[in-house]
Amino acid sequence: MLEGRNINLSAGTKDLLLNASFRIGDRDRTGLVGLNGTGKSTLLRFMNETVSGHTVIAGGQVIRSSETTSGYLPQEISFEDDREKTALHYVLEANQRLNKLSEAIERMEHELEAPDQDHASAEYHRLIERFSETSLDFERLGGYRMQSEAEKVLTGLGFIQPDFRKKIAEFSGGWQMRLLLARLLLQKPTLLLLDEPTNHLDIDSLRWLENYLQNYEHSCVIVSHDRFFLDKITTRTLEINFRTIHEYKGNYSYYETEKAQRYELMMAKYQNDRKKMDHLKAFVDRFRYKATKARQAQSRLRQMQKLEEELQAPEQDISGITFSFPKARPSGKEVMKLENVSKSWPLPDGTRKEVLRHLNLDIMRGDRIAVVGSNGAGKTTFCRIVSGDLDHEGKRIHGHNVSLSYFAQHQTENLNPEKTVLDEMMDAAPDAQSQRKIRDILGCFLFSGDSVEKKTGVLSGGEKSRLSLAKILLQASNLLIMDEPTNHLDMRSKEMLIDALENYDGTLLLVSHDRYFLDSLVNKVIEIKNGAAQVYLGGYAEYLDKAEKAWAASQKQESVPEKKSPDRKKIGSPRQSNKSSSGPVDRNAAKLEKQIQDLEKQKLEYESRMGSPDFYSQPAEETRKTVESYQELCAEIDRLYEEWESVLP
Repeated sequence: MLEGRNINLSAGTKDLLLNASFRIGDRDRTGLVGLNGTGKSTLLRFMNETVSGHTVIAGGQVIRSSETTSGYLPQEISFEDDREKTALHYVLEANQRLNKLSEAIERMEHELEAPDQDHASAEYHRLIERFSETSLDFERLGGYRMQSEAEKVLTGLGFIQPDFRKKIAEFSGGWQMRLLLARLLLQKPTLLLLDEPTNHLDIDSLRWLENYLQNYEHSCVIVSHDRFFLDKITTRTLEINFRTIHEYKGNYSYYETEKAQRYELMMAKYQNDRKKMDHLKAFVDRFRYKATKARQAQSRLRQMQKLEEELQAPEQDISGITFSFPKARPSGKEVMKLENVSKSWPLPDGTRKEVLRHLNLDIMRGDRIAVVGSNGAGKTTFCRIVSGDLDHEGKRIHGHNVSLSYFAQHQTENLNPEKTVLDEMMDAAPDAQSQRKIRDILGCFLFSGDSVEKKTGVLSGGEKSRLSLAKILLQASNLLIMDEPTNHLDMRSKEMLIDALENYDGTLLLVSHDRYFLDSLVNKVIEIKNGAAQVYLGGYAEYLDKAEKAWAASQKQESVPEKKSPDRKKIGSPRQSNKSSSGPVDRNAAKLEKQIQDLEKQKLEYESRMGSPDFYSQPAEETRKTVESYQELCAEIDRLYEEWESVLP
């Protein structure tokens, strides 16, 4: 599908790849790994541009099949030209031909509904004919199937039906990234290039994406710091290391094991070659000037020189730097107690959204807790309440001798933009002993050399986050709360943080989407859902197993019939109401859903009748009445949808 031979890649004056080669075959599931800065994102971008025919390289050769198409998800995107488009419209642009037909249909619908139309005119009848022909083309080319698939993809990535009609400008950056991912999946390129696709996904959408990619019919190359994700999806691994590419025929765990074994074999060979060199040198030194041994000594000297040229110690990128948290006095047995805690946020319409409702929880000394839940469930709100950073209803009872450190997602706002990275750390160090460790800690978080002299005001968002995390490690505490600490860490930095947290003797409260990180550290899970907090005893893997079984059971219970021809303007059908609920809102929603489904069937009958060639051979008055009835039906469906959305809980 795509092959690069002896490729050279650089970023500015820095060489990233020298005479490197790779091959991506049909249906390959490839993980692309390496330290930050080795060129993973650059290589993905190179692959995408190569398939598009835009890249010119100074050296090397690229071979690709004519059928190869690519879809590229970068880490940073801009929607400046698409901000006014709706989410569904943007995703449906994955197929340009169908999208143009859809736009034409929507335009003609507006013209047909215009109040100044002369329904008896020949022009109006020609408009109806064009509308019918375009609708038939749209259906014949799979337009309605594509809309249904777009809805499924958007729903799988966490969007709900009212989101489909929201403008892109109304979504945050993380949700905009999901929209681009949905569009790429709908395009179904033969080579899918994903750079950190899990960064903005919660557990449910991550599970859906894993299942989708496992069944994807083409190839994909994935850069991710989520090793669970790589292990589940990939079947081969390409590693960028020391400006070349090494291939491993397995997932990330296989790569780690195989790499360690390769290193041991290479080191053993290197040590044997060193011993052989020493023996050859000893022979030459002893006999090179002895006439009877001179020829043998010269032969040994040539062997030694050739071996010396080939002798090279295996390079290893694993740093020996480690760090540990400063010791703090131990807290009392009960670290924190929440009694009847609630929190709500005001909405633009004057109402309030209840995020947490009547929580009662005990956090005990030695607890290592993962706080999980879907995006927007209230994980960060919960952490801010526990840390004392947020007002709330109910009681928050602080335990005896508790000293607290809190790494928040907004922690970067506290950095002084005029200070250097090193000065920011030096000011946070409580004593001279901590100051001696600062450069080691900065090295763990990817600040080395001249980068420690950068002013914090010029750092990227990821660099600021890493610096804020490094500052937390200088503070002694016995309760540590961390909200998404691994978002901008590479695999090595993450392992160092895990090692330090494993040896931390205080109480931990962690929010993270990184399953490997949580699985390595926690002994209790708090799941926040629908304002409530459910406590699971045991490790994160045990919680995941329970959640997987519950999710699988819910999938079997779902029996929403797929519509063959959904309405173009109000895509999809209302979601089924919660059968366990019996309140007036649920009964009203169910009643409206039934009305909508009945009218949707009538709408399909009208469209089928209007799509028949015989429809236009009948008297003009009959045609006009049918079209007017169709328009009234569409208007009634729109009204019912709006009423249905207003009664949803």
